[in-house]
This record gives sequence, structure tokens and C-alpha cells, in this order.
Amino acid sequence: LRRIEQSWGRIFDTMPIRKSTLNDTKGQIVCKTVVLPIKTKIRGPAPSCPAESVDIIDEAIKFFRCNVLHKTFPQPGPADLTLCYLTIYIGEILRFLKSVSTKVEAKKKITQLSHETNFTIPGEDDFCLPGFFSAPAKRTDADIFRSYYRQLREELAERLLKELYTEKGEQNKWWFQFHKKSFMGIDKAT
Repeated sequence: LRRIEQSWGRIFDTMPIRKSTLNDTKGQIVCKTVVLPIKTKIRGPAPSCPAESVDIIDEAIKFFRCNVLHKTFPQPGPADLTLCYLTIYIGEILRFLKSVSTKVEAKKKITQLSHETNFTIPGEDDFCLPGFFSAPAKRTDADIFRSYYRQLREELAERLLKELYTEKGEQNKWWFQFHKKSFMGIDKAT
């Protein structure tokens, strides 16, 4: 059994980590990350992008099941920082909804979690990725970061719910099997 665990560990160590394709996107820089355009109707500082394009939330959902298996993330770019944060947040949502069996109940709970405004940001104690992000240089940077990440959290929760539950309203086992995994050993984004 130990040899099997070691061989699986080697496989996960050699699997390539998925990085964002949006690292070269120009935008406002806040805390070493960039405010990326997203497809959303939720108000916030993020510019809107065309419906047919891929945004950072699409990438986070698509890459989650691969990236969550990694314990490190080498040399992140500005969009990768957001991808890392959203990967941790998806894991938090999975653990939060693990005991919620119906989509209707999950929608209520995930809305409650995503609309939380008192989550930690870089420079505060208990921020999940303190070595990745820089602390806000001024108060306006902190406000922009908090409102942008609140917008991301709300939009991600809305889109992720469609993946986590089937059309019948039951849990999607192919997603919930990852509820015990934590990206880089970090369990909470808040």
C-alpha cells in the first residue's frame, strides 16, 4: 500500500500545473495582481468581456480538478494569483456544501458564503496567500481589491453551482470527490 501511495505521489508531482492564459492581459494592477475582465452582471470594478471569450472564472473552474492536487505553484503571474485564490475558494465551497444534498438548499448556502464582505485581503492576518500578493499600497487599493474579489466570489459561486449539482438537483460526485483536497495545503480563502 505504501508503494502505491508513493507512486501516486510521484505522478501528481510530475503532472503539469495549469496556469492562466490571461497573464499578459493589461489592466489595473492591485496587490501584484491585475483586475481582469469577467463575464458578469454583478456590479464591481471588473470590466466586462464578451460572452464567447474565456475569463479567469472559466479557467478556475476548468483547471480546479488538476490544480487542486498540487502543493506548490511556481512563479505565478498576475492572473495566476487570482487563479490560485479562486482554486482555494472552490475547495472551500466544496467543503461548505458537502453536506448539502439538494441544489435548492445549496443555492441559499452558497449565496450566503459568496456575499460575505468581511473576508481577508492581502496585508491582513490570516490571508490565505500572504507570500504571493503584496499588501495594498493605499486605502483605495484595498477597496478595489476587496470589491473585485467580492465580485469574483459571487460570480464564481453562481457559475460553480451549475457544475456541482446535476439537472436533477443532486450532487455531482465527479466534483464532490475533491472536497477533501486542499490546494497547496490551504483550506480557506476567507
